[in-house]
Amino acid sequence: MKVKQMLVPAVILICGICMAAQETKSPSGKASQKEAMKMPAPAPEMTKLIKAMAGTWTLTEKYYPSPMQPNGGSGKGTAVLTPGPGNLSMVEKYRSTGAMAVPFNASGIFWWDSKAQAYRGVWCDNMIPDGCDPGGTTKWQGENLVGNVEGEMNGQKMVSRYTYSDWTPDSFVMTMEMGKDAMALKKVMMVTYKKAGAAGAAQKPAP
Repeated sequence: MKVKQMLVPAVILICGICMAAQETKSPSGKASQKEAMKMPAPAPEMTKLIKAMAGTWTLTEKYYPSPMQPNGGSGKGTAVLTPGPGNLSMVEKYRSTGAMAVPFNASGIFWWDSKAQAYRGVWCDNMIPDGCDPGGTTKWQGENLVGNVEGEMNGQKMVSRYTYSDWTPDSFVMTMEMGKDAMALKKVMMVTYKKAGAAGAAQKPAP
């Protein structure tokens, strides 16, 4: 009986220690859950991109003679750029009718890669055989936003460079160059984005 009497208080003591340990861990456990649920803030680079490009735009396309458009030409369309969830990305929906009167439909999503210190993206349209292409990497170079993409065209390696420039509160310009390598780039397309409803008066570029 003495052994049993000694065991009972021991069990009670052990249970008391366990409960005390749980009570001690509980507040820290709740705090860690709150920290885990804290939403990430957008990087300054993402905020800058959204501020510069978000909106509804009318498009004026100019094509230069190239394998893509042998005779050059022009086109018109619209683009809608909206912030993604949490302002951590940006989505573009692009619609136009080009020089050959073929409807062009595209969607892209872009985000800031903190490890690569560059914007990354995925671009999908009705002219890409596989539907989508990685968007390469894009960085600010002074006041210009410059993207570089490597891919294929007609089974041959092709390098593309996209330069966004001439920023104003109501417009900006995208110039596309293509070539077999970075030394052979030629201008193939220029798209002027003008904010829908804007008067279009010349203004000082935004900082």
